[in-house]
Amino acid sequence: MAKHYENITKTALSEYITPDKFRTVMPPQWEFSAGYSELPVAITLKKKTAGMLSFDVPWDGMIYGFVRSKFDIQKKLGMVNMPKLVNINDWETKFVLVFEEDNPKETRAFEITAKEVIELLENCTRTPEQKSR
Repeated sequence: MAKHYENITKTALSEYITPDKFRTVMPPQWEFSAGYSELPVAITLKKKTAGMLSFDVPWDGMIYGFVRSKFDIQKKLGMVNMPKLVNINDWETKFVLVFEEDNPKETRAFEITAKEVIELLENCTRTPEQKSR
């Protein structure tokens, strides 16, 4: 585990990302289809968590998307600069939510639950390729 994430605090994923403000996209669209008020989100899932979803996840466990309201998120985080990327990483025992910024000292990280990530992915606007099995 990375040392700079040793003492992260717990938070509710819904404080920053809710299903009504999150949409998934396929990898080719992720690089260029962000809306003006959106932040790119990369979600990495382990096989166990991916198996809990009602839709298939690629072999590498990666799901890509965008969250709206980037200006509200920046304000809630108290960041001077806009986050560049949001990562949600499955560490098996917990999930880590990371708001990355160019300056690593400005990056914010939080512990969240698998249940919240599953709820987000099941209830967001998903790309047609991620229809329920």
